[in-house]
Amino acid sequence: MFKSVLVALAIGSAASPADAQMSAAPIRSALPDVSSISASNAAGVLQYCISNELVSSTSGGIVLDDLRKKPDLTKSSDFAAGANGQILGNKRFSIGTAPAVLQSQACDLVLKRAKHSF
Repeated sequence: MFKSVLVALAIGSAASPADAQMSAAPIRSALPDVSSISASNAAGVLQYCISNELVSSTSGGIVLDDLRKKPDLTKSSDFAAGANGQILGNKRFSIGTAPAVLQSQACDLVLKRAKHSF
């Protein structure tokens, strides 16, 4: 009986695979490559990220306001895709369907790219 109690305690206190997965560091290769996204797509993505509270509205808003000064930027299909959470890099990345830990990291990547490249 004593042995079965110890086994039950050990099993009950062990972290589940889901807990281990949630606490694991994200895989860098799972994040999108934003080096080739357009200014229009970056602006749309920033709008999505700000409205979904995935990036600071203060820092994201400043960059988004600067991007919106470019003519016809918000009229493109790249902007519309970004506003729907689609990063159009070398491969498409949907922010809304990504694991939560990757969503804000993807938004941060786009914010950094937009700050320094457009």
